[in-house]
Order: sequence, then structure tokens, then C-alpha cells
Amino acid sequence: MKDYKYILRLTLTLLLITAVVAGLLGLVNYLTEDRIDALTREKTEKAMQEVLPAARYEQLETDKDGVTAAYRADDKGYVVLVNVNGFGGAIDMAVGVGADGRVCGVSIISHAETASLGANCVREDFRAQYIGADGALAVRKDGGTIDALTGATVTSRAVTRGVNLALEFVKEVGG
Repeated sequence: MKDYKYILRLTLTLLLITAVVAGLLGLVNYLTEDRIDALTREKTEKAMQEVLPAARYEQLETDKDGVTAAYRADDKGYVVLVNVNGFGGAIDMAVGVGADGRVCGVSIISHAETASLGANCVREDFRAQYIGADGALAVRKDGGTIDALTGATVTSRAVTRGVNLALEFVKEVGG
């Protein structure tokens, strides 16, 4: 009978601890939600200006899988926000596509890739490979022209897939 009471006491203690921790996490999430949303919006707006600077962005309807938002950037072209899965999870990125249908910029907004490997997808020299592209892209291992990041082929393929999604979307909307 003693073992039953001991196990019950341990179970209730663990339940209480997890309930308190979950409540604290929920409270912190509630208190920081607005600030996190504001920072995410700022980062997204900065990425949009980086890939295709414009005075005004007109939001477009999107229903393509992987495309989270799209904007017409004055008469300069389009900015397409995409979400693709990399090695470490979701990669959110902005792709600028000029009025001529060519990629004019790629910016990584957020990612959870491995430090010093997939996280190098934010490096300028890696992202610069996409500028000027107007057709389907692939990494060299898949017969394409994009040099994959060393030790991060999955991440490189994901970024390439995101750029391809943006190009496809722009072609679909008549860009």
C-alpha cells in the first residue's frame, strides 16, 4: 500500500510542476506576443525593401502552397513571401522578381537551420547565385547551376525550391 501512495504523490507532484511551468510559458507567450508580431512585421518589411525596393506594395491574392503572401511592388515587379521546409524546419524568405521575370533579390527572414552549415543560407554570396534567374533552378547535385552550401544540401534545395515557387507564382499572375 505504501508504494501506491508514493507513486500517487510523485505523479501529483509532477503534474503540479508541469501545470505551473505550462501556465508560466503561456503567460510569457501572452505578454510577448504583440512584440514578437511587431518584430516579425519589421523584419518582413525590411526583407521586402531589400529584395525589391518600392514606395508601395499592393498585396495580391495567393492560394499557392508554400506562398504565404505576395505583393506587387509599384511597376517594378513582385515580392513573394514563401515558406519551405529545410533541414531544421521552416525557412521563411522573401524573393523579389522584377517586371522582366528575373529574380532580383532573395532574403531569408527566419530559419532554424544548423549553425555553421544550413544557417549559412543567409550569406550574401549564397543568395547572390539566384539573382538574374528566370527559369527553374536546381542545385548542382541535381543537375542545376546553384552551388549547394557545404554540408547543407537539404537547406540549399529548400531555398532553391522557395525561389522556384516565387518564380512560378509570378508567372501565374502574369508577371
